[in-house]
Amino acid sequence: MNSTIKASTKSAFHTVSNMEFTGVFDTIINNDFTSQSKYHLFIKYGDKVYMEVKDVGEIVISFAELQNNNYWKYYYDLSLMLTNSKNLVIQDLKYSSEYNDCQLYNEERFWSIDTASIENNIHINTLMVVNYDNNCYYKINPYDLENMEYTSQEDFHNFLMIYMAKVEFENNTANNMWASYYNLVVEYRANLMEKEVEEMTAVLQQL
Repeated sequence: MNSTIKASTKSAFHTVSNMEFTGVFDTIINNDFTSQSKYHLFIKYGDKVYMEVKDVGEIVISFAELQNNNYWKYYYDLSLMLTNSKNLVIQDLKYSSEYNDCQLYNEERFWSIDTASIENNIHINTLMVVNYDNNCYYKINPYDLENMEYTSQEDFHNFLMIYMAKVEFENNTANNMWASYYNLVVEYRANLMEKEVEEMTAVLQQL
């Protein structure tokens, strides 16, 4: 692993040049009182990919296997556009962590990523990208991926069956969600790039 670490009193910021940490977190707000969230989290190390999906589980597969599934590729491509720094993973220091979401995850988690998220408010008919959302926490220590075995065929099959059942349900309940999310995130990334160009131009003009 090629990593550098900067630490504060509450977090350690790990920049790992040969790993990528990305994710998609989206929330559907039904009304003023109820909402539902889901996530796709990815860690890429060489050809090895760790993928974790809410209410499905986690698997370790090859990058080719990820690319061969249209839904997984869709979320992975979204994650690359939403994540602000794909080589950065943030470690909450155990005894000073501010993370305290007992509803989203079933266990304590301490490794997160710097990413934007999608908020779909069907109550007031709005769809937006929230620029920073610290809800994406990995179940594993990302450094463990290097020595993790690929998921067995049996476990892979079980994961796939559960996942595709959820996809079928979403296809029946969320009209045009896939295209709407993709177009939203492409526009978000384009606006960020435009802003970066404007800032760079302003700096150059001062030279």
